[in-house]
Amino acid sequence: MDLSRFSLEGRTTIITGGSGGIGRACALAFANAGSNVMIASLPAESIPPVVQEVETLGVQAAGLAVDVTREDQVKEMVDATLERFGRIDALLNVAGGSYSRNPEMPAVQRGTLLELSPEDFMGVYDINCKTAFLCSKAVVPHMKERGKGAIVNIGSISGRSTKHERPNMAAYGTSKAAVMNLTFHMANQWGPEVRVNAVAPGIIDTPRPGGTSLARMESDGLEAIALGRHGKADEVAGAVLFLASDAASFVNGSVLDVNGGE
Repeated sequence: MDLSRFSLEGRTTIITGGSGGIGRACALAFANAGSNVMIASLPAESIPPVVQEVETLGVQAAGLAVDVTREDQVKEMVDATLERFGRIDALLNVAGGSYSRNPEMPAVQRGTLLELSPEDFMGVYDINCKTAFLCSKAVVPHMKERGKGAIVNIGSISGRSTKHERPNMAAYGTSKAAVMNLTFHMANQWGPEVRVNAVAPGIIDTPRPGGTSLARMESDGLEAIALGRHGKADEVAGAVLFLASDAASFVNGSVLDVNGGE
């Protein structure tokens, strides 16, 4: 196999949520593969450190504070990327969560289905599914015009099964199931020029809301993971890099589990 197919030399990637745990890991992985990177995230002060990290790897980087639940700001993100880099080869829809860890994003509460308000239930869809829809829709015309592009959405094992789920994750799980189903429709409608795939992480050790620790929140679930540990952000990034690269040129409409065998 020609390993150069994993290279992203000279390409440009937009990463939403690019200053967070998985987003930052993706930014560094894509930079190591040669891609220029646009970090689209909130809050604004979280972006420059990641941009600096990326640039030390020998590629170009830029950052933009973007609320990706808003169509006007998503359009500004795409326009700014094209103005700076002249092309968009890949989009990583990383922004999202079980409830916002970011005070500048829409705040929603978790709870059982009987406890959830309609606003909180649908708010999780705004954070996870609407963002992927808006950002993908905004970049696809450019990708089709260029004749090639790749989109990778971040789903979740929570969108596949309720086997090990806590009862307050119902809204999150259904919103991530929607993201993964949306991936299939995008792949079907936007080929052959644009490939669309998703990654479904399990429990990944990234910063938790309110300073809580992953170990305290999730220690009871380790017995359900065949590898006996939580995942790391760069392990998700490796899967995302594969799906965005030419090494995955015949992979379209798939969901790749990264969950340690959970």
